[in-house]
Amino acid sequence: MTLMTTPTSSSATNQNVPAPRTRGHDDPDQRAREVGLNRLRAVLTALGVRTRLTRPRNRIWRLRVHKNGWHETVMCAGSEGTYAYVTAHGRLLGPTSDVQSIARLLVWMLDHQQR
Repeated sequence: MTLMTTPTSSSATNQNVPAPRTRGHDDPDQRAREVGLNRLRAVLTALGVRTRLTRPRNRIWRLRVHKNGWHETVMCAGSEGTYAYVTAHGRLLGPTSDVQSIARLLVWMLDHQQR
């Protein structure tokens, strides 16, 4: 008794079908930036500052910080283990290892409405 099997072409084996797009969590640099911004967010929230962490379609994580009607956008830049916080206006705030002083600097910027 022989079984007849017909060759089927699946999209997984077809060479013309592109591979599925990878998510941002597969990229270690992207994941490290997200972790750095989450650490800063936790410290700012403990200081009583409203925050919102978003990831727009361009996959760049942004931390929006609000206080007294003023806001600032902070991103995490860098690669391969060296990361720093920067504002949307291009101001370098400092390394991600110094979260407490970066949080105090952001609170000062919001209180004095400085960019």
